[in-house]
Amino acid sequence: MREYDLSQKNVTVLGAYQEQRDAGAYTEIFTKYRDPGTRYAFAVLEGQVIADEDIKLQAFRHLQDLLRQGREDFPYRYDLKKVRAVLGFASICPDVDTGKPLPLMLWQKAIFAWSQGWRNLSDERRFHRVLFSVARTNGKTYETNILLAYDYLIESDGLYNQDLGYIAPVTKQAKKGFRYIKLTFIKLAELGPFRTMFERQAIKPLDDVVRSNKSQNQLVRLSHDSGQLDSYHFRLIVSDEAGDDKRMGKIRENNGKATSGQVQVRDSQFWQISTAYPDSNSPLYGDEKMVHEAMLHDDDRALDDYLMILYQQDDPKEVNSPDSWEKSNPILGLESKHDSMLASLIAERDTKLSDGTIAEFQNKNLNIWLQVKVNNYVDLEDINHAIVQAPPLDIRGQSVYIGWDLSHFSDDTAVALVFPYLGDDGMPNYYVYQHSFVPTARAQGNVMIKSKQDGINYQAAETKGFASIASNRWGMINDEQVYTWLMDFVEANELKVEYFCYDAWETSDIILKLDKLTDWLMLPIRQGTRTLDHPTGKFRELLVQHRIQYVDDPIIQYSLRNAILVRDNNGIKVDKDKATSKIDFVDATINAFSRAIYHFSDVAPDDGLKDAKGPFAGMSNDQINDYFKQDFGF
Repeated sequence: MREYDLSQKNVTVLGAYQEQRDAGAYTEIFTKYRDPGTRYAFAVLEGQVIADEDIKLQAFRHLQDLLRQGREDFPYRYDLKKVRAVLGFASICPDVDTGKPLPLMLWQKAIFAWSQGWRNLSDERRFHRVLFSVARTNGKTYETNILLAYDYLIESDGLYNQDLGYIAPVTKQAKKGFRYIKLTFIKLAELGPFRTMFERQAIKPLDDVVRSNKSQNQLVRLSHDSGQLDSYHFRLIVSDEAGDDKRMGKIRENNGKATSGQVQVRDSQFWQISTAYPDSNSPLYGDEKMVHEAMLHDDDRALDDYLMILYQQDDPKEVNSPDSWEKSNPILGLESKHDSMLASLIAERDTKLSDGTIAEFQNKNLNIWLQVKVNNYVDLEDINHAIVQAPPLDIRGQSVYIGWDLSHFSDDTAVALVFPYLGDDGMPNYYVYQHSFVPTARAQGNVMIKSKQDGINYQAAETKGFASIASNRWGMINDEQVYTWLMDFVEANELKVEYFCYDAWETSDIILKLDKLTDWLMLPIRQGTRTLDHPTGKFRELLVQHRIQYVDDPIIQYSLRNAILVRDNNGIKVDKDKATSKIDFVDATINAFSRAIYHFSDVAPDDGLKDAKGPFAGMSNDQINDYFKQDFGF
């Protein structure tokens, strides 16, 4: 079989699938596997199902993994017996509203098949983590109710002291979700096949727990607000509304507690289910991006134990294309519901267009992460569009404009390097690179605590070369370290530094050292709206026009997502809406752009500054003229 790097330019998931199919790679798979997971994968990739990019990636991953079975470097297998077991249970599990099972669509069966059918060589579930995201009213609750009941009654049968959990952001939400779970168990207890089991195991569905008095297995209700997860070792836990952006810190902390407790449990699984939320700083959005990147690398297969089933629109502009809405609302594929549901969605879309809240529709009904605050500096779509897999130019020997934002207390020190270049159309473009120096003094000297506070995985950023974490015992930024990094980077790449732009109010030994030991033009930038208005607006304009590029750096993306716009009578500038939001990169970049935007222009905003490092630095024109009139007597 051939393996693919789908992140490469002009390599697409559909192109890779068709090449494999036409080469006969899937012929035996097509004959041997007729289960819903495999049939759905083929249907998606053959275009019989309207699907978004991430569902196509998962479908391709499934087929490629079927081919990998039996290889020494692939310790997983697809167990059709497990697929039949979970689907058999799902076929008789009643819906709490009707008291009868609801027919499952192919995509719903595929989720059960993928998540429960893939096993490791010890017969444990391959996927320890599952992310399932779909637009509102597409049956997330019913599907996870079935899963929890199946694991409790079937997979845990014969085991003792097993913990299962259902957790929601707040107690009110948890009670509502658990009410459906409780009713599911009550309905199951009325069915012949399970009546005896409930009696034998003394299973009692209560308001906050389903417990067996014999096996002591329990399914508990929890909330992120309570945070009482330390004493549990969950065999299975479902985190509902995992994208909630009002409790991101709590959710991030409790996710860590849940998964760390599962290390001691054989055959554990952690589910995050949610729709998209307005704030893309949610840890769920970070996981979506992480798994998407991993699935692009069929040739590498990182995160082989993480399953993502993500139904969303590929582009916010698809709000104007109702025929594509099945991507985020797969239940539209059900013929009996299609017309009425689509009409309701269109009516909701039109209402939101009229009252100016269309972003809410895109967010919840089309499952698209958006920056929907009215004062956001830039849109998430533009932030993501600027990401490139590799620098668009060789920076060696290039002109560069350096922006600087000095660390204060818990802030990072950010160095932004802006490289102007002409695009294929002859128009100015800008490649942006950054390096952040991360203090841990206000985080007990612990980078893990600092990462949780800021919402940035600093260790991953350091591994990729985008950050340096404070290494001294005080957890503070070492000025000499910053100076050495910057000089080494400039010299190693033979860069031509056009300007070094920094906050006019900042004082630092580094600024003094650069001024004395280099011939760089040092330009202090006042941080008021009068000075920053033009570069702030220009950077946003260039980003929207897709003339700014940067590699996949989490610090850049996080900073841009957190930047908000403030204005007064003199213009605009960026700020942050809370102390823990990190926009140091944005500040440094706008400082650099205050001069980088003139690189291809005839405008010279600093006439005379070009000579600031020459012998006449600090002299007035009259003093320079007097110099040449003197007779030095030689």
